[in-house]
Amino acid sequence: MKLRKVMSLAAVAVLGTLMAGQTVMAATVSEITPDQEVQQEIVLEKEEEVVPTYTVDVPATVILSKDAQNLSFSMNLENHENFIPDGKKVSVVIESAGYPTELNKFAVWDSRNLQEASYEIYYSDAMAGGRYEIGDEIVSWEGSNWGTQNRRIRALNYESIEPGNYSGVINYSISLTDK
Repeated sequence: MKLRKVMSLAAVAVLGTLMAGQTVMAATVSEITPDQEVQQEIVLEKEEEVVPTYTVDVPATVILSKDAQNLSFSMNLENHENFIPDGKKVSVVIESAGYPTELNKFAVWDSRNLQEASYEIYYSDAMAGGRYEIGDEIVSWEGSNWGTQNRRIRALNYESIEPGNYSGVINYSISLTDK
């Protein structure tokens, strides 16, 4: 009998320890009070879903020279470990380029000499001459292919360009779009 009593007390102690962190409601019924009601609170905590963010790095300046240069675009996933959703892509499109006040020309200029120097952007050296135009998608990322993509940029007819400091702009739009 003593052994049973000790075992019962031990079981109650273990149960009490397990439930120490929880609030417990008990209902006692007997022949005198055969019915009891207990109300239980239900709680759901849902954290806000993580909305993936995609950061695209575009070089602020590209310095043209006699030889073609890499034009590097990098895309990183922020605050999310998944990839770009199915059916979507992160796209970089050439919006406009050319003179600072007169866009939509693929050219750079030297304000001192008022001379033009043209350039082209293309996929790879094997495709030189197959240049991108205004409105073309220059790079995109789908699924899991995030990282850096290179295109090439070079001055056209470098040998015939007059000496000077030429400058211009290229404007890009970056968007998450349907494939």
